[in-house]
Amino acid sequence: MAGRRLLQGLTSPWSVGFSAFGLAYGGYHVWDSTQSGTKYDLHEDLAGKTYIVTGATSGIGQATAEELAKRNARVIMACRNREKCVQVRRDIVLNTRNKQVYCRQCDLEDFDSIRTFVQKLSKGKFELDRIDGIVHNAAMMQSERHVNKDGIEKTIATNHLGSFLLTGLLLDKLLNQTNPVRIVFLNSNIIDRKCDLNLGDFNSEGAKKFDGYEVYKHSKLASALFSKELSERLKESNINVIVADPGRTKSNLSAQMDGQTFFLSRWLLKIVSFGMGERRTEKAVRPVLYALCDPETVDENGLFIDRERHAQPWNDIVMDAEKRAKLWNVSVKWSRLGDHLKQMKHELGEAAIQISNESGDKLTVETATAGGGEGRSWKTLWLW
Repeated sequence: MAGRRLLQGLTSPWSVGFSAFGLAYGGYHVWDSTQSGTKYDLHEDLAGKTYIVTGATSGIGQATAEELAKRNARVIMACRNREKCVQVRRDIVLNTRNKQVYCRQCDLEDFDSIRTFVQKLSKGKFELDRIDGIVHNAAMMQSERHVNKDGIEKTIATNHLGSFLLTGLLLDKLLNQTNPVRIVFLNSNIIDRKCDLNLGDFNSEGAKKFDGYEVYKHSKLASALFSKELSERLKESNINVIVADPGRTKSNLSAQMDGQTFFLSRWLLKIVSFGMGERRTEKAVRPVLYALCDPETVDENGLFIDRERHAQPWNDIVMDAEKRAKLWNVSVKWSRLGDHLKQMKHELGEAAIQISNESGDKLTVETATAGGGEGRSWKTLWLW
């Protein structure tokens, strides 16, 4: 009788349900541990160091900001939505007990916003005495073509030109520091999948139908070309450039795409992503931290690392020096780097002399602090 009752208990719907749940839960954790990659933890104490993280209100950007705060760093969250930033910043401070986390508005599709952001960090009550690293994380993908106030398609503006301008406006400050600086760009191996840079249709105006995913690939390839060229031009300086691929990661990057607007297709995409090894942000942040802070990468420059923190080769397009130079000149023109630099220097109280050739693509800028003193040449490696 007792055995019969035991058998009935084991075969009851509740027992079967709990057993199935336990198996599924255990299976998920086994799967998750295999997709997380090799274990890594940054053991550095970052007290006294300052890092700028773009797009820090969600995804890998938020995870990066929190991990840096945990290690006692001063973190500047450069974000488009200040209200959201304040909420995320509060959570990070509560979780890490580090109050040196700050929200600063910086919309990468708005070039005036970028200049204002850099100005505030350069002079006044928000001035930074040092910058040890910049994480170019912010990115967007959209299903329809939209342009910013300058008439530039927002994906290329945010994912490439905004980072280009931000780096350019900060470079003078970074090069005049004595401490080493690491600039980390987040990218993806999608730049190796039938991807090329069409400078003839840089603003995505030629296609009959706007393909948000293809435009996103285009923008990430542009970012990769810029990253590689920047690393070449900054050789022998105090600045190193590393590109990190966090792998397929759970994020809201594709939230505006057509496949995410219908619940059935959204769930199907989640299942596909799950099967393809999509990682949680706390795991995906590992290669970013490794590139930004690990002692092993302190002397690395021009490196492209994968999700396992291994160096991976650049594709032939990125290694094309002529194409990198062409993109560089296009980016100078489209971002109006020279104009923004001149205006920023003027508003900071510095004299700025701008010299341009007939095309206006190549510029040299010399600056001197207002009120006298020795002049200092702004590094021509940036604009030439």
